[in-house]
Amino acid sequence: MRFPGRPQIVRDVRIYAAHWLVMALPEAADDENLLENLRLLVTELAANAIKHTMSGRWKHGSFRVRLWLGADRIRIEVVDQGWWSGPRLCDDPFETSGRGLQILAAVATKWGVRRRWFGRTVWFELPVQAPAAADIANVPHRYHAQEPHQELEERTA
Repeated sequence: MRFPGRPQIVRDVRIYAAHWLVMALPEAADDENLLENLRLLVTELAANAIKHTMSGRWKHGSFRVRLWLGADRIRIEVVDQGWWSGPRLCDDPFETSGRGLQILAAVATKWGVRRRWFGRTVWFELPVQAPAAADIANVPHRYHAQEPHQELEERTA
């Protein structure tokens, strides 16, 4: 799903991601911890895309949110119009902002960055209790797991 790079859209991204998960995996509706982690992390990445890249600085800027359901995990990607350089972790304990990637590293099972010619993808994974393989076959096609591209950088919590 493509979103305009405007700060007020972050709420819609959070709602979209949580709705997608519950539609793809109805059991997730009962897992408030999973839903809160998903909302928190997708909010951080969407806000970073808007604040730190052309996605939010350019009047026609936008970013995409892509989601996959696997047998034991979900994967969320935020594709922004960032530059070739990767996101930076804030190391200064006296800074009042810049902790989003530290939160991502602490909460996600895995996360990483894939650079593109014009932009980058920041992704994360969270564990899920997926239904049996036979049940996954009944999930609509757009929710099927697909193997994402090979990552240039990957971090494991």
